[in-house]
Amino acid sequence: MTITFIPGEVNKSNYSVAHSNWKNHHIIAYGSGNNLIITGGTVQPTNKNPNPFNVDKSLQTIYLDRDPSAIDINPENGYILVSIESKILVYKPMNEYMKIPKWQSSIEIDVNESTINCIKWASEENEIVVGTDSGLYLFYLYEEYGELKYRKRWQANQVNPVTEILVTPNSKMIMTKSGSFDRLIKVWTRISYGDENTLFEVTYLPHPQGTFVIDYHLKKQITEEDKKNEIDASMANIKNIRDYINNATDEGEVIYSFCSDYKFRVWASCEHSGHNQINNWATLDLKEVFSKISTVIVIENYHLRETLIPALKNSDCTLFNGLDINDLDLLFVVSDTAEVKIYAITNISQCPPTKILFTPISGNYHFGKNEYPLINTQVKTEKISSSYIESEEFITTVLKPLLVKEICILNERVPFLTFLLHDRVKNTLRFNIMNIEKLARGSKLESVLINKYQGHTKSIRKLVKSNSSFSQNNVLLSISNFPQHNYIWEPMLLQTNTMSVTKRFQINVESGIVNAVIINDVEPPVDWKRRHIVVTVGRNNEISVWDCNGSTNDDQPADLITKVKTGVEKEPLVFVLTEYPDNTQAERKYCVVALYAHDQIKSWKLSLHYKQNKITDILFDEESVASLPQEEEIYQATAVDAFVSEANKSLIAVISKNGLLKSYSLNFDESIRWKKVSELETNVSAASKIHGSTVINKFAVVDSTGYKLSIWDVMQGVLEYEETFPESNGPVTDLDWTFLSASKMKSTSNALLSVGFSRFVLLYTQLRYDYTNKIPAYATLKKIDISDYTSHEIGDSIWLDGGYLIIGAGNQFFIDDRWVKLGSSAIDSTIRQLMSGYTDDDEEMVFDISYLVRVLNGPLPIFHPQFVIQALFIMQFTAVKKILVQLFQVIRRGDVITWDLNTDVENLFRNDEIYQPKRRMSLTLDTFTEFNNDVADLLIERLMKISLPLLTRHQQSTLISTIVIVKDFTKDMLVELDPNGIRYLISLKLSSTATATSTSSATTKKRLAQIQWAMMCKTPDILLEHVTKHYGGKIKWKEMKDSGMPFWVEKNSFTKLFEKMAALEFKDAPLGRICLYYLSLKKKDILIRLIKHKDDKEKNKIIGFMQKDFTQASNRSSALKNAYVLLGLHRYLDAAYFFLLADAPKDCCRILADKVDSDLAVAVAKVYGVEDIAENQLSISNMDYLHDPILLLNSENFYKSELSETLIRICMIYTRMGCDYIALELLKNWKFADK
Repeated sequence: MTITFIPGEVNKSNYSVAHSNWKNHHIIAYGSGNNLIITGGTVQPTNKNPNPFNVDKSLQTIYLDRDPSAIDINPENGYILVSIESKILVYKPMNEYMKIPKWQSSIEIDVNESTINCIKWASEENEIVVGTDSGLYLFYLYEEYGELKYRKRWQANQVNPVTEILVTPNSKMIMTKSGSFDRLIKVWTRISYGDENTLFEVTYLPHPQGTFVIDYHLKKQITEEDKKNEIDASMANIKNIRDYINNATDEGEVIYSFCSDYKFRVWASCEHSGHNQINNWATLDLKEVFSKISTVIVIENYHLRETLIPALKNSDCTLFNGLDINDLDLLFVVSDTAEVKIYAITNISQCPPTKILFTPISGNYHFGKNEYPLINTQVKTEKISSSYIESEEFITTVLKPLLVKEICILNERVPFLTFLLHDRVKNTLRFNIMNIEKLARGSKLESVLINKYQGHTKSIRKLVKSNSSFSQNNVLLSISNFPQHNYIWEPMLLQTNTMSVTKRFQINVESGIVNAVIINDVEPPVDWKRRHIVVTVGRNNEISVWDCNGSTNDDQPADLITKVKTGVEKEPLVFVLTEYPDNTQAERKYCVVALYAHDQIKSWKLSLHYKQNKITDILFDEESVASLPQEEEIYQATAVDAFVSEANKSLIAVISKNGLLKSYSLNFDESIRWKKVSELETNVSAASKIHGSTVINKFAVVDSTGYKLSIWDVMQGVLEYEETFPESNGPVTDLDWTFLSASKMKSTSNALLSVGFSRFVLLYTQLRYDYTNKIPAYATLKKIDISDYTSHEIGDSIWLDGGYLIIGAGNQFFIDDRWVKLGSSAIDSTIRQLMSGYTDDDEEMVFDISYLVRVLNGPLPIFHPQFVIQALFIMQFTAVKKILVQLFQVIRRGDVITWDLNTDVENLFRNDEIYQPKRRMSLTLDTFTEFNNDVADLLIERLMKISLPLLTRHQQSTLISTIVIVKDFTKDMLVELDPNGIRYLISLKLSSTATATSTSSATTKKRLAQIQWAMMCKTPDILLEHVTKHYGGKIKWKEMKDSGMPFWVEKNSFTKLFEKMAALEFKDAPLGRICLYYLSLKKKDILIRLIKHKDDKEKNKIIGFMQKDFTQASNRSSALKNAYVLLGLHRYLDAAYFFLLADAPKDCCRILADKVDSDLAVAVAKVYGVEDIAENQLSISNMDYLHDPILLLNSENFYKSELSETLIRICMIYTRMGCDYIALELLKNWKFADK
């Protein structure tokens, strides 16, 4: 549901990052290379309970000619300024009110060919303050006839470049600095407004010689009175507008500065003799607070008014006792180890502020390791020169490695404080929120990392996931086409179920990386410090081994251990890693394999030697490996179950140009050789993509066009799913499987397939097999579309742990979370019905993807009709009755309806034991402990009024029908009929109550099973009596067809039934059908008498023709000619009975089977006496047997085959149907007969 953005690496310049609020949007804008990244969160009006984690996220990437040097956002109108060299670009929102805000270029301002260092909005005046190498500029923006224009209002040339700017919203005061080592803050106070006569006077805030200003902050003066006197930006150019406004209440400006002498100073302005004077009114010495101070953060009072102050008034917190909380700012002093000391600054609003107090707030506070970077500011060179000290490297990594962007409120409805930390060493931007109210509630500081903006500076070509050693937390390698831009990324959990990744190591392969394998956590992780081994294959056909040790070179280039030549002048088709089976705690060995062709394979042994879980030595040696045992040339190859060492699991898979798919595992017994695990003929020529896993025995194959996907079960050798994508999607570019589970076990019931295209990814889940309904084997659960966020195409995508999909597009990452918000698709509609009993909120139908996968493909709840019906088919009537009784008791008590109804499922199938269901403790004796008509009626009544969880409406209707069937089955019926007869009767009753939702193919499948059971029934006469009773003694053709009587009823009995059916049909059936019935019975004379009573215009002609003697060859020939004429007229039913007049029953049956009704063809053949026709029509597709466990159990082939293999196959079908308990019961209690 939510995509986490990793939009790109942040530029180093002071003003390359900005954030602000505009309407209901919180906006972050920053420069990444030559890109402008605009991201943020929007609180929609429909969001009932907004919080920092459920706002709608947005991303826009704007591509620029060159790298931007400065960025700022106007909170009044949402305009964004971007400076590039000597030009300013203004971007304005496309619309004033947007659900997802987007920006477009509006105007370009040229600043006298002087390089721009910094820009700031004076939002109330709609003015832009610009600091350049040559001076200070003031521009005014305005609209004229819908077009944005600008005027330069003021300019002040300077000797030194202006590098830093602060400005009040009304541009009354501008503060500037020149260079990082400036000890003077210039304060420009405005004395006049207007296009022609704007003037400023300048004063200096001097700091001690030998020091320089590290940071300074201009306090915003916002009071209720000020709000009344604010001038709308659109009115700012009205002449003398300020003369009509009472400015008598203007207060002096307050400035905070923090200097290299670790002193925090408070400056304030006041009027004296008509001149504005600024003095230093208070100083706080911080040298004794921390040995090294990283930064200071000021939280102004107006930020506390909606957060901390209301909480203090409603709590008994003593931290701020004796302080005027309505006239209080907070100072956070942060050490290089992220410890925090808090001071309250009071009495600021006085003019002049002569009684300023700094009051320390008691308590031990700190930021978490995710929220605040720990930066080593040690000088990395032995030679320190003035040029080095003035260099960008020194300023950004030693002097000011961390910049804190001003604090603002996330949103009016979400009053959390937000601040940005610009880490210029790692080129990252941390977006943190702070719940300042926690100071009042629990005397603690709560800061949470919402996102960490970073990324590549070059496009991502390939993503490689690691193989786990000491932990399951996989890491990621991103590969670009540039040697120095390959990075190891580690997952980072931001908050519940939201993941990001953080850059940790650089892999610099000079020739560029083709492919790689990774072992993560080769030593047990120590806090966030982890160690990984990476093996790369380069474009120069060289294998390199890299050590990524977080304890020694965290966030640094990895160490090269060794490199060797492959000796093969081409890139490998597959580069894969697996472990040796004889690993010990003292030595772990891994086999690295490079597959170039079926007869050209290289391998190496990577040995890690340990002492007390610490690596003591790393060795990398070449090993000999056999060729693949095949003659076919490899057309495509893929890694399958990398790092899985079981002999029955594959390591690689290859496919020939003709579509022959084979998978292989490695055998380490004596020498390293290959063992074939599976083979499958797909008939997919020149496949463009293959990917699969023998953990789940599934393979996905994309054809040569790239538009047709097929999914195969390699164990059963069958095609499970096929889909052709529209050309508008573009070809499939990527396939990847993953597993979702609470445990480390991987199973078919929790597999997800991602199918990647150029701009989006589709997530497929397997659907539970339902042989009573025709449903596809797979369905699209989610579509992840990045086209709204970037114009880049997807380079690669890969699964991380826990169902998080990471997509690399251009230089950006997009990480999709585990949550699915239901839409309007067919599968979403089904899920809504399944989950209706588990949620009351129909609007916010949002679920964990792992949970939905289990709902759609995991074990069924024991009250599900498919489970109940399959239990009945294996004659577990007692177990079914127990389930229905327990379901009734749970509903009647109002308990939560769980998967197993809080019962011991194992005991359900023990018919010899007294059943004691688990239930909540109760002192009352429950009278509904046995299944009877009363319980059945009461249960049906309840089910007509409520919706059961995990059942669709159709499934609940089927459950009600099943309860009626169980109720109607008497003990006599169970005694009289054998198991196959009972199965047939259950299926027939269910078919009679089935709704119109069943497809024709599904109905055919059920009928085939019914027919098979009826044919195997040892008491057919008794079964026929029950079927006749079921239809009320009146059987017409529809009932005869639905029950499959032509196939299983004995000929003499069937002939009698057929004659009765013909008589019942006479009144309503068309004349052609009546003629067919009676001619099949060879009762032409009776037919002629009956036709006379039919109202048909052709009856006299037909009677005249039928009165001929068809024992004569001429009359039979005449009938045959008429039959062919009728065929030409497409009157197939009439042609059929003319073939009977001509004594050509085979032609009659062939026409009926091909054009009318195959069941009718079998019925006519049986009545007329054409035995071979009847037998031929009984041939049924093998596929239907393969997917019906009861038919497999009853088939003769089952007892001729390897019983254990077939039984396991039957149990696998039950598992695919969600009937895992039945599969276990079958395995547990099956008795193999002697051969």
